[in-house]
Amino acid sequence: MPDETTTDSTTAPVGVTQEPEHHQRNEALAFAIGAAGWLVPGLGHALQKMWGRALGCFLTVGALVILGVGMRGNVFSSEGGDAFGMLGYLADLGTGSFYFAARALEPQGSDVAHAEGDYGTRFLAAAGVLNLLAALHAYEAARGRKA
Repeated sequence: MPDETTTDSTTAPVGVTQEPEHHQRNEALAFAIGAAGWLVPGLGHALQKMWGRALGCFLTVGALVILGVGMRGNVFSSEGGDAFGMLGYLADLGTGSFYFAARALEPQGSDVAHAEGDYGTRFLAAAGVLNLLAALHAYEAARGRKA
């Protein structure tokens, strides 16, 4: 009786499934689309020809970042001393390339002593979380999941 775990050049071991090569390429393409959607808000949807969602993501995230910086909200850096500082940094970094633009546009620093600056900080964090969700949606749509 032959051993069930032995293989030859045409079969896989029993219990091990092989993924088709095109499935692995589709997964890599979906990951690249998701990363592009994070880096430039809306780009992941634009690459899939979802023009309305792409424009909506770009304009919404862009408007929130502009409002947040204009209100002198705090753009967190990676040197956060506590857990909330790191969470703020991750939320701000979620805006992708807009994060670096916001860092460059913040010459006077933040003004969170006033309510306006505090709201600006919240707008920047909301923009980051919104862009991360949009990038996740673009990734899932590229994988073929109905979203």
